[in-house]
Amino acid sequence: MMKGFLDRVRERVRGAGARIVLADGSDPRARDAAAALAAEELARPILLGAGAAPAGVEMRDPATDPRAAVYAGVLHDLRRKTGLTAGEAAVRAREPHWYGALAVRQGDADGLVSGLASETKPFIPAFSAVGLAPGITRASSYFLMVWPDRVLLYADCGVNIAPDTSTLAAIGRATAATARALGLEPKVAFLSFSTRGSAEHESVDRMREAAAMVRAAEPGLPVDGELQFDAAFVPEVARRKCPDSPLAGAANVFIFPDLNSGNIAYKITERLGGAQALGPLLQGLAQPVHDLSRGASVQDIVDVATIAALGAVSRA
Repeated sequence: MMKGFLDRVRERVRGAGARIVLADGSDPRARDAAAALAAEELARPILLGAGAAPAGVEMRDPATDPRAAVYAGVLHDLRRKTGLTAGEAAVRAREPHWYGALAVRQGDADGLVSGLASETKPFIPAFSAVGLAPGITRASSYFLMVWPDRVLLYADCGVNIAPDTSTLAAIGRATAATARALGLEPKVAFLSFSTRGSAEHESVDRMREAAAMVRAAEPGLPVDGELQFDAAFVPEVARRKCPDSPLAGAANVFIFPDLNSGNIAYKITERLGGAQALGPLLQGLAQPVHDLSRGASVQDIVDVATIAALGAVSRA
């Protein structure tokens, strides 16, 4: 299913011309990924940095591009109430990840992918420049965990450290919406060390209450919690522990109690479970912005940029 899933995503974006910024243009992996995106017509990559551009790739150098002066003014207007000076805005607008986020805000690009270097993480620029989508009060992130025969979504593994009940519910609904946008039918499990009251703790209560909030807001969405992972994922365990669960041990969207558990789980799943881990992918923003692991391969970058392109095409 991995090849099939990613192939379906590629088919939806091929030739659509989504302009995706790759902010880490000095990294050979980003350059190779930009060349592949252009060659396969998965996106119109905009590579940030100096030097010659790969074939079919637009190259912009934020240090010299005149658009950076315009972006600096936009950023200053956005952040002056927080104390950002015009001079500070001018400096930031020429940093690749800030430049890329501002290009997306201004409609000069359709999405941003960044994060191969620790200093180019896109979170703060995305939140400050791109902003939240209408009706969204909290951004979050998810990982796509991809195998040949299945695709799972894990959230939140990269943004919200210790989410409260309402934030957990928002993460659950946002990740379900993301799954739908990817062509999947979401079945959402709120995970815990407890299943249906087998243990008591305030963290258990949060997951149970968050699941109830989502169920009330979206009665047609299959959602359950609190559940242990095996009760959410293994049908025979679900039949024993929670026989009336609407998930029936077939969850594909997993909401973790906090960033510790989510981050640990995705790395274990990747390293021991053999999954391809794509992310952290941001959700809840006005335009697609996604992070990259510092250890991302060229193919990982291509796949994340393709998912960003899908987000842009879906909004068009």
